[in-house]
Amino acid sequence: MPSPEWLLSNFITTRGAGTIAAGTLKTWLLGLELWHIINGMPWHAGWLLKRALQGSHFSAPFSSTCPKCAQVTLAHLTALKQNLDLNNTFDTAVWETATVAFWCQYRLAEVTEVCVDGSFDPLIYASHSSPHNSGTTSLGITYSSFWAPSKKTQPAGEEIRWINSSCPCNAERAFKNHLKINCRVPSNNHLFSFGTDTGGFAPMHRWWFMDRCNEIWSAENLPTLSGHSFRIGGTTHLLLLGVDPFIVMAQGRWRSTAFLEYWRLCEEIIPTFISFSLQSQSTLLSTMSLFKQCLLTSM
Repeated sequence: MPSPEWLLSNFITTRGAGTIAAGTLKTWLLGLELWHIINGMPWHAGWLLKRALQGSHFSAPFSSTCPKCAQVTLAHLTALKQNLDLNNTFDTAVWETATVAFWCQYRLAEVTEVCVDGSFDPLIYASHSSPHNSGTTSLGITYSSFWAPSKKTQPAGEEIRWINSSCPCNAERAFKNHLKINCRVPSNNHLFSFGTDTGGFAPMHRWWFMDRCNEIWSAENLPTLSGHSFRIGGTTHLLLLGVDPFIVMAQGRWRSTAFLEYWRLCEEIIPTFISFSLQSQSTLLSTMSLFKQCLLTSM
């Protein structure tokens, strides 16, 4: 150390080019950069290394990248509501987890996971005693929110919010039902905890949640999905409704252009916006132009 740029570039092109995904190569370089920082050494990364990464990206085989996740749809949510027992403590927690993850475009791991040892840390995950907020807008629409102490992109915490929409699968009703059915859960427990058959309480785990969802979807001949499909599904659904992309980004708490990678069913989203533009061309085109400019500025 310090590693010269030609050596780093040679490492990327000989070790990873044509076999390893570009994202993996960047992760390797981040690890090497961190090791240099720890040892007080300068990090020589410039034009040559950037070109090596670009070349590796274009030569990476298709098999080195994972296929895009499918999205949760309203059909998936409807199937859950029809087959879950919303008077059962566990099923009620499953339903609330599903609706919040979908409508709030939440990362499922931030709703359901607990510490590696199985314990619950209220400094990381929302609890029943976490700040809650509810009210009514000037248009008469009720809304609710809770405070998530720590998130992937916001370690200092963030407010998770939703409205009471006209959809039968809205998160507002599901949340209130969860608090009612699981009213015996102590205030210092996980927000998505539920009463167990033994009289105790347990936080919702990701695998319990997904196993229950996929059990129902499989029985209803719907595609089984992964946890990330909820965030993708919520994003796509709001765009299909014609919601302004800025609002979708704010609701999903997006902070980068990765938001664009989560658009699904573009063959339906684009005609939707084109239709709106014919009705209100000047307003919508101005909005989309501003949206594009902001994204280009942030890149």
